[in-house]
Order: sequence, then structure tokens, then C-alpha cells
Amino acid sequence: MTRAVTLAEAHKDAFALALGLRFLGDIAINFEADVDKAEKLLDRSLRAAEELGDSMAIVRTLLFAGWVPWTRERFDEAEVIWRRALELVEPNDHWARVRALTALSINRGEMEDLEGALHLIDEARTLAEEVGDQFSIANTSVQKGRVHEEALPWFDRGVAIFSELGARWELADARAARGIDKRELGRLDEAEEDLRYTIRIAEELGDRQLPGWTWRALAKVAELRGDTAEAEERWRRSKEAESRGPH
Repeated sequence: MTRAVTLAEAHKDAFALALGLRFLGDIAINFEADVDKAEKLLDRSLRAAEELGDSMAIVRTLLFAGWVPWTRERFDEAEVIWRRALELVEPNDHWARVRALTALSINRGEMEDLEGALHLIDEARTLAEEVGDQFSIANTSVQKGRVHEEALPWFDRGVAIFSELGARWELADARAARGIDKRELGRLDEAEEDLRYTIRIAEELGDRQLPGWTWRALAKVAELRGDTAEAEERWRRSKEAESRGPH
């Protein structure tokens, strides 16, 4: 990808430059856990997209860029970025519209506006169903589970689709969310199974986002079992994972 960016710069290909920088930004935040680096790459990507004047390229870079302030827990800043993306989406660009609505729903959930989060994800899910995009249906189902009172059926649906698609990271994320819900329902063995699956897949993929909060969830399972020693070990592993996570 770095080679692609170098060639795009040499040939003054703004479209390829915006695309390459966008994916390098994604790699920086998700696998290198370097939010500052991601911010610089995505800023460059956005400048290239704006020079090109291609709304589709601009929107896709904005969708990535919003995760920089979101990771820093600057949810108001993330809201502005994703609202701009939603405003710029072309009428027939259903994929981007669903992604923008889903990101805004996630953000609203972090801002404790569950009603707003639910409204946004319902809009995204309806569009995904109309288009028939299975990945988007799964993605919106998992997010609906995060903000809906009856979460488990939505998590189950997302897990089933991601499993069929072979989307390993998304499946790991969905199973972690389902594991937390099962823990709250007192289904501790099932919760442990889901959460341990997430840890295993994150390790195999080299992901640095999922382990921190997944180990926290596993620590709480151990606490509910009354296993203080195991809970302490899991809290320790959570802190270690968080120190290696995006920052």
C-alpha cells in the first residue's frame, strides 16, 4: 500500500492517493494502534479527495476519519465528521449511507443518547434490508443489539451472517458483544465461550482494539463466578492489552 501511495504521488493520481492513504490510515489505527499516525494519513487522504472533487472519495475518507476522534473519546468531533459524510452521500450510494448512519448510531450510544442511536440504526438497517447487502444487515443487526432492550436475537442474527460470510474480525466483535449480553443474563458458560473466541481471533489477526475490553468482560465473568484470583489475572491482561491498543 505504501508503494501504491508513492506511485500515486509520482503520477499525480489524486484518486489512487486518497484511496491508498485511506487504507494506510485504517491500518495505522486498527493494527499499529497509532492514532496520531492515522490522523495524519487520513488528513492527507481527505485533502487528495477534496482536490479531486469526488464526493464518493470524500465520503469514504470521512467515514474512516471519524474513528480518530471517536477513539480519543471526542464524540462531538466524531459526530461532525460523520454528519458531514452523511450530508455528502450520493442518493444511490447505499453502502456509504448505511455506514454513516451506523457510525452515528455507535457515536450516539457512546454519548448515552440511546433513543437517537436506535433511530439511526433502524434507518440504516431498513436501507440495508432493502438493498440486500448481507454484510450491512449483519453490521446493523449487531449495532441494534447494542442499543435495544432485547439484544440477543439481534446479536445472534449478526453472528450467523458474519459466520457465513467468513468475516472474522466482525464475527469476533459481534461475539464479544453477545458474550457481554449473555453475561448479564447469567449465562456465564456461553458468555465465556463467546468472549474467549474473540480473544483468540483478535490474537490471530493481530488486532489491538478488541482484547482490552474483551478481557475486562471476561474479568467480570470470573467475578460473577466468585473466582477472585482468575478475575485479577484477567484485569491484569486487560490493562496490558489496553496499553498496546490504539492511543
